[in-house]
Amino acid sequence: MAPSEGHPLRFGIVTDIHYTPDEQAGTTPAGLTRCINRWQEQKTAFVVQLGDLVSREGDAAFCDLVEVRGMLARYPGPMVHVPGNHCLAVPQERLFSIMGIPAPYYAFATGGIRFIVLHSMDVSMLSEPENTADSNLLAYYRDVRQALFYCGAVGSRQLEWLVGELDSALRNEEPVIVLSHLPLLEETTDAKHGLLWNHEEVSALISRYPNVRACFSGHFHPGGYALRDGIHFIVLPAFAGGCEQPCFCCGTVEIGDGRLRILSLDGNTLHDLEFFV
Repeated sequence: MAPSEGHPLRFGIVTDIHYTPDEQAGTTPAGLTRCINRWQEQKTAFVVQLGDLVSREGDAAFCDLVEVRGMLARYPGPMVHVPGNHCLAVPQERLFSIMGIPAPYYAFATGGIRFIVLHSMDVSMLSEPENTADSNLLAYYRDVRQALFYCGAVGSRQLEWLVGELDSALRNEEPVIVLSHLPLLEETTDAKHGLLWNHEEVSALISRYPNVRACFSGHFHPGGYALRDGIHFIVLPAFAGGCEQPCFCCGTVEIGDGRLRILSLDGNTLHDLEFFV
């Protein structure tokens, strides 16, 4: 049943946990417990975790990942994990195995909505290019553009896959929500944090599809928002900065009655936007 028919779709959302035991002793477990309790109270269908679970590197990153996975495992429902740049401190295959990520990029449908999960570090200095096109793309952003080394791009195969998913959703008359760790618009981030290297190509692509309704991202800790071509580009504030303004460490997304609402842990409204199915 579509959410517009009186049964709203609710799902939890959190990003940029950046778990570091030495710096956040007790803070992360307590904060995530509050989030999980709220998601259960709201009867959320699933939770979206938008990346950057950890901050440290090497063996420490692996240990931190296992610890934060245990904290999140208290949520009894499905959890959708989006790869972030800091997550790749753990080798990709190992990361995906630990967190149960089915593929670098994937899609699923629920409540009449298709969710498309992008791997925004597909081509990066932390990943191995899959083909010549991706090698050239990496060389261009690394050597010519001298782009931020902790950001990345959507590769050629993923772009082809994305077109196929968008075409299929359009044929099936499904509204689409895109999930990406890195922001896709310059106006939703800043120069220090950066954004998807090939953001112009990807945002132009999804803007060609009238059924794309929203794109959720993380990475830029203060959060941001822009409306372009009828698409809501929403960057969620970081869990790691939840005690700072705008006081958002996690939230619940509610879609129904032509609206998309994002409520903070304390029930305040972060966004209240049009959403047509």
